[in-house]
Amino acid sequence: MMPLAQRLAARIRAEGPLRFDAFQEAALYDPEGGYYERAGRVGRAGDFVTGPSWHPAFGRTIARIARRLGLADIVDVGAGEGELLSAAGAALEAWGIRDRFRLTGIERSAVRRAKAAEMCPGADWLPSFEEIPRGSLSGLIVCYELFDALPVRALLFEGEKLLERVVTLVRGGEGGPGGEDPDSFEWSLAECVDGAELLDRFRRRGIHLRRNQKLEIRAGAPRLARALAERLEQGLLLVFDYGAPARALYSAARPNGTLEAFLAHGVTRDVLTEPGSRDLTAWVDFSEVAEAFTAAGLSVSGPVSQSRVLAAGGIFEDIAFDSTGPLDAGREADRRAAAALVQPGGMGESIRVLIASRDTALGSALASWTRPA
Repeated sequence: MMPLAQRLAARIRAEGPLRFDAFQEAALYDPEGGYYERAGRVGRAGDFVTGPSWHPAFGRTIARIARRLGLADIVDVGAGEGELLSAAGAALEAWGIRDRFRLTGIERSAVRRAKAAEMCPGADWLPSFEEIPRGSLSGLIVCYELFDALPVRALLFEGEKLLERVVTLVRGGEGGPGGEDPDSFEWSLAECVDGAELLDRFRRRGIHLRRNQKLEIRAGAPRLARALAERLEQGLLLVFDYGAPARALYSAARPNGTLEAFLAHGVTRDVLTEPGSRDLTAWVDFSEVAEAFTAAGLSVSGPVSQSRVLAAGGIFEDIAFDSTGPLDAGREADRRAAAALVQPGGMGESIRVLIASRDTALGSALASWTRPA
C-alpha cells in the first residue's frame, strides 16, 4: 500500500486542506501506517514513557487501590501493550486474591492488543469500550494518557473571530524520485464554520482569548467521559493525563497552545512531518471532562498530582528503604526507578489525575491524602 504521507497528500489534492483532527486521526490510527499501529512506541526504548510502562510499581499500586475498593473489576482503557494489567495481575496473584477480580483491557490497535494479550493472558482484551454494557462495571477504571490521544482541532483567535488551522501541501522541487522532491505538509488558515458558537461557549465558561492566540479543542472528550461514566455502576474512575482546568489551559500563559509531538524521547512542535512516525498530542481540558462526569452522576475530585494518588494508594510499600536488609545495587536501582513515579519535577507532578467516583468515599480519600509528618 502507498505510504501514509503519500495517501494524505493525495487526499489533500483531491479534497482540499484537511482539518487537523482528520490529519491527526490518520497519523495516529491509520491501520496501515498510524503511529499506534506499531508495537514498541511506548516505554524506555520507545518515544516516550508512561507511568505503567516505566515501572511495575505503578500497576501494583493500582492493584492496592482496587483491593481497598473491594469490587471486582479492574479496567484499563487505552491499555497499550498491557504493562498496567500485567503488573496488577501479578500483584493480586502474589497476595492470593487474583480470583476475586476481573481484568479487562481496552486497546484500539490490533497490534498492541495482541502484544498486551501475550503479556497478560489472564485479562479479557477488547478493541472498544463500546463492547462493555452500560452499568455493568463495579470496580476501578483507569485511563492513562487516553484523553490526550483523542484528535484535536487546531484554532487561531485572530482578535475578533476564530480561524481553523488546517493542513495543506507545499509543492516539491527538483531532485527527488521522478525528478521531483515529494510534497510536504504545512499549516494554512481557513474559515471556522462554528467559530461564533465556540467563542460564545468559551465566554460562558469565563475564558477570554488573546489576539493571535493558538489553541486546541477536543470534541471527543465529553462523549468519551460520558461513555465511561455510564458503564460504571459503582467504583472509581481515574484519569491520568497532561492537562489543566479550562481557564488555565486557555490562558495567556499558553499563546501557542499545547500541540506537540514526541519522537525518541524528544519533544517538538513539528506535528506535520512524516505522519505516523511520531506521537501527536495536546493537553486535556480537565474542566470539560469533569463536567461530563458530573452530569453523569459521578462525584469528581481534582485534578491532583500523580504523586498524591500513587502515594495515597500505597506506592511507598515499593520504594521504602529497607535498612535491615543487605545492600544490593540492583535492588537500590529498582527502588530509585520506582521512586521516579512520584518525584517532584518529573511525571509525578506533570501528570495530573481527575478522580471520579460513584457510591464510594475512596475517591475523595485519594484526592485529599497528605504525607504523614
